[in-house]
Amino acid sequence: MHSDAQRLSNPFEIIVGTYEQYLLGYKVHNIVNEYKIEKSFATHSHVASIRTVASSKYHLASAGADETVCLYDMRYRRESGKLMHHKDTVNCLAFTPEGSHLFACSNDGSITAVHCGNWQLEKIWPTAHKGTAVNTLAIHPTGKLALSSGEDGVLRTWNLIKGRQAYATNLVPRLKSNAKWITVIKWSPSGEKYLLAVNESIYIYSVESAGIDRELTFDSKVICVEFLKDDLIAVGFENGDIRFCDLKTSLHTMNTKAHSMRVKCIAHMNDLLVSASSSGEIKLWRYNKHSLDMLQTVNCGARITCLSLAHTYKDLVRKEVESKEKEETKKENRLRLKQEVIIENEEDLEVASIRNSKEKAQEKKNEKKRAIEDTEDSVQHSKKKALKVKKAIISKKKRDRSSEMEDIVDKPKKKRLLKANETNPSNKKRKENSAASQVTSPAKKVKKSNKVEEPPFPRKKHKVKLPTTDVEDAPPRKIKKKVNAEKGVVPKKKKKKIMG
Repeated sequence: MHSDAQRLSNPFEIIVGTYEQYLLGYKVHNIVNEYKIEKSFATHSHVASIRTVASSKYHLASAGADETVCLYDMRYRRESGKLMHHKDTVNCLAFTPEGSHLFACSNDGSITAVHCGNWQLEKIWPTAHKGTAVNTLAIHPTGKLALSSGEDGVLRTWNLIKGRQAYATNLVPRLKSNAKWITVIKWSPSGEKYLLAVNESIYIYSVESAGIDRELTFDSKVICVEFLKDDLIAVGFENGDIRFCDLKTSLHTMNTKAHSMRVKCIAHMNDLLVSASSSGEIKLWRYNKHSLDMLQTVNCGARITCLSLAHTYKDLVRKEVESKEKEETKKENRLRLKQEVIIENEEDLEVASIRNSKEKAQEKKNEKKRAIEDTEDSVQHSKKKALKVKKAIISKKKRDRSSEMEDIVDKPKKKRLLKANETNPSNKKRKENSAASQVTSPAKKVKKSNKVEEPPFPRKKHKVKLPTTDVEDAPPRKIKKKVNAEKGVVPKKKKKKIMG
């Protein structure tokens, strides 16, 4: 946070999250060394208390007890999306120094890394502290390392290049039960030191020795800490005091009663310090190593839980439009016609006339070349046409010759066939019959049917009376004898011829 704050220009914006679910923005103006604080925006994107706020470049992120991370684009003052990767309260948000990634830690035991811009999840450690809640997270100024603390009482170092844990330090033997409730971890601007704060104590660690350099104890509970320089820190306490401590001598260089209630968060830029209290007070201070002078104060009317400093992009859209207009004018100047010449001196006039004469000569040469090319093309085209005509004539002559040869070969055959037809009598009869049929036959042809035509009158049917006999199979002679016997007819006897 401090590295971004040092790069901030005047004016800048103070952004605070509240327990009442509101995210508030206050713009700081400097007019002839007189500072003014004006309210710039207020949003109600969360449905539970906000616990953490972070900003980088024109990105702003807030998260809290509703398990969501809300994203904002400060250029256009609008919400750009929501992240729902966690299943419990999000305790801490942190951007990398170059603003490429956003890290978040939660009570569900996970740490996530999201790419800024497209907001895609790139890495997740689901059980970063063995499944226990992750309290806070701090990223090294180089963006290569990160420190995290959790309810397992272990301080873990993460290699952000390889995306895995580098090593772990068990804090329970030294801090005992306090090791589970560390909520403040801060890196020095150079990255050679870092500190942990819990209850009334602050522990200063050295990266080289990988151990504690100094231990500071106070009479009030430490709520927030900020590195002003590598060897100077500002501490906010529960009783409302703010103290400056020199890490070389471990002495308190300055102590003042800043707020009536506890100092919830501190941030700084250059020689300005911003502090916020749980009572809703926001104060702007000018500081040095031994003094703290208040410049301006404002009350937001809500319980402040977190604070961040951000760039102001009031006229960014206007600047973008102006830059586009400038680019368009540059392009027009580049695409200016050759005839348009701006002359300032007589020498320029001579140079311009020489250039024009050269350009005209070159244009004439180009025109001659084009004319020669056009004539060559027309000659080639005419030659091609003549070749095509010749080929067509030759092919036609070949066809005519082939047809003449066929006629010469077929003439004797035709004559023979005609003579044979004339001499053959059967062919003559056929021709005559066909001619007669053409004269007598009707126009329409009658189709032959397979049905047999009935006669015009019915034929008489002769009934045959069969004799009734007992014996059906008797021969005809015996049948006659029986019939005669029944009728009483005596058969005549044949007379025998007597041969004399």
